[in-house]
This record gives sequence, structure tokens and C-alpha cells, in this order.
Amino acid sequence: MKPGRDTRTAWIKLRVTPAEKAAITAKAEAQGQTVTDFIRQRALDYRLRQTPLEKERVRQLARIGANLNQLARWVNIHKTRAEIINVLAALVSLEQEVRDTPPPPDEDAACT
Repeated sequence: MKPGRDTRTAWIKLRVTPAEKAAITAKAEAQGQTVTDFIRQRALDYRLRQTPLEKERVRQLARIGANLNQLARWVNIHKTRAEIINVLAALVSLEQEVRDTPPPPDEDAACT
């Protein structure tokens, strides 16, 4: 055991209805967390780790950024021959893709 690190030895017992348990379990699974981590995160207001959904969003944003960099590089290299309509069409397509991506669920609204 690492010195100076608190270990989790205390228990908190919580009684819920079967419906509440099912709802909590479903919310935890939707975020890719255990029920314990989900409850700890919600009760203590801190982030434990990225959920699979968050990781996928970061990957998508990185891909979009790479595509934007490629477009910008192409335009800068071929300034005199740049086909502005093609570049604009690619940017509009990219913008549409970003707008079509559903926003992440509002965690505060999900628990009310």
C-alpha cells in the first residue's frame, strides 16, 4: 500500500426501491461505470474517469481537427489553384457532421 493514500474501508448502506436500483444501474451502465463509481461521482461531484462515450467524442473531435488541418494545408500550398467551391463544400460538410452529432447527455438532468 502506498504511504499517505487513504483506503476505502468505510461502508455506506443505502436502501432503494427495485425501480430506483434499476434506474441507477441503467444510468451507470450507460456511462460505462460501475454503480459504485457512478454513485461516488454523483455524490462527491468529481470525475472518476472518461466514459466510453466521452472517449469516442474526443476521438471524433481529433479526426475533425486533423481534417481541418489537412484542408488548411492544402489551401495554403495551392493558393493560386485552390478550388474555393470544393474547399467550401468540404467545410460545409464538416460543419453539418458536427451539427448532426447529438450533444452529450446532461448528467444533472439525468439524475432528477
